[in-house]
Amino acid sequence: MPAKAYGIPAANSTPRRRIGNNRLHPPGGDLRKINPMLRFFPVLLILLAGCAQNALTGRSQFMLVSESQAVSGSAAAYSQMMGELDKKKQIESATPRVEKVREITERLIAQAVRFRPETASWGWDVQVINDPKTVNAFCMAGGKMAIYSGMWEKLKASDDEIAQVMGHEIGHALANHTQERMSVAMATSVGLAVASIAVSSRTDSPAAGLALSGAALAAAVAIQLPNSRESESEADQIGIELAARAGYDPKSAVTLWEKMGKLDGGSAQPEFISTHPSPQNRAAHLKELGAQVEPLYLAAKGKPHDAPHFLAAKPGEMSREEYAAKVAKEGDAMTFQSEPFQRFRSGKTVLECRSECSLGYSTRKAKWRVLYDGQNWRDLAISVLQVGYLSDLSYFLLAESAQGLGMKDAAAVYYQRALDAGKASGCGSAGFSCEGFEVQRLSATALKK
Repeated sequence: MPAKAYGIPAANSTPRRRIGNNRLHPPGGDLRKINPMLRFFPVLLILLAGCAQNALTGRSQFMLVSESQAVSGSAAAYSQMMGELDKKKQIESATPRVEKVREITERLIAQAVRFRPETASWGWDVQVINDPKTVNAFCMAGGKMAIYSGMWEKLKASDDEIAQVMGHEIGHALANHTQERMSVAMATSVGLAVASIAVSSRTDSPAAGLALSGAALAAAVAIQLPNSRESESEADQIGIELAARAGYDPKSAVTLWEKMGKLDGGSAQPEFISTHPSPQNRAAHLKELGAQVEPLYLAAKGKPHDAPHFLAAKPGEMSREEYAAKVAKEGDAMTFQSEPFQRFRSGKTVLECRSECSLGYSTRKAKWRVLYDGQNWRDLAISVLQVGYLSDLSYFLLAESAQGLGMKDAAAVYYQRALDAGKASGCGSAGFSCEGFEVQRLSATALKK
């Protein structure tokens, strides 16, 4: 089914008629006849209600489905899919290929948790689907993954190339792309019903023939929908870095896509490409990204796996929770965050945005309090930097993050800027709260120490 069938305008067509007929009829008649622009009001409400800024990428996403719903729906769909495939004896077990995939995936997950520590609690899983004709892979919300044997049988993929495939798919999950596509699919029950027929009728779909509903159906639909170019770019950037940090050569991302383009003489498009639309310059872009993360690869190459196992815990090793708490306190950021993060580390961040950033500020402040209470200093700093709103609270939280990460000189700079900003841009102004912080008093006290 074409991806445009799940576009936002179509997704909201049914709710628009219902709201228009039931709620926009005052005694004097239909308001839409008075002002035609009101016909777009329900769509605007849905868009505003579903707009959320991604904590990892900073991009605004259409989200009607919560992450917990996406994770639980994906788990239910995945369980049914794998159960059905197991009945057909299409799930590989205890083969050298399965063991290698699990080894690669473990290393990738450890890096994923480094940048989203809360994902340590996901029920990570990976399966190899025995289907030599299919070149595909996916990772659903919550870390439910699968890769088809066609990656080896038809593509002859190396270990490094498999790492690029799985890193890319994990990148989609980390950036909440499954949740985003589920939200579009669930925006209309009509669209979801049509999608159900499309998914269940595809013989190459892992959801073929399954009776799914609600979030589980939306999750199954989500892995069939093509990603936007923006989502693909995010997954490329995240995935190639996860693989490099795990010790897998970034140059293999380029060779992987070159193999994709040459498959069957270029006459047949692999399923992996059909659900991952590739612009003409993708190989060049991946080559550029690879050069950026090459130092990370060289630093990680050959190093032993020093993180806990997330697919199957082993006795005597660090717990997932301990590992997540440890990496959350590290002052490291992904390459696409590195420039603003490095300015933050050196005390050179200057916040100037006001009215155009006020919505992001008002919606993210509660999350900042959670990150502060959990002492997740890196993530707190990155989130404040993403919004860029000029207020004494923003500078105070940057100061606290710098202090927590051991950057005392930078912290002093931001405490002073919090005091200065409070004169004109105090967090209690414009109707905003200070999230329980006495910013001016705390900043002044910190500078006296």
